[in-house]
Amino acid sequence: MSRVGDISINLNFDDKSKLKLRAIAKHAGALADELDAIDSNECTELSTKQIEILEHMLELKRLNGMSICLCDVERVLKLDDELPTRIEGSE
Repeated sequence: MSRVGDISINLNFDDKSKLKLRAIAKHAGALADELDAIDSNECTELSTKQIEILEHMLELKRLNGMSICLCDVERVLKLDDELPTRIEGSE
């Protein structure tokens, strides 16, 4: 419960809603960090592999309506020259 002057606001969120709000806040924070990096010219050129992966993601979105999550784009931007040989979690 938050108190502002004489106004009292009671926010009764269930646990699922709280988790969704935390996820939104996390992604909004990551996006803000990316925008700050762009504003401060900390961006570097993308590798050919990164461009190919991002183009593939966009093609899947166009063909299948696949959604592209900010965290997926961040993973691609953090890739170095060594790409994984297996999908994460597919042991």
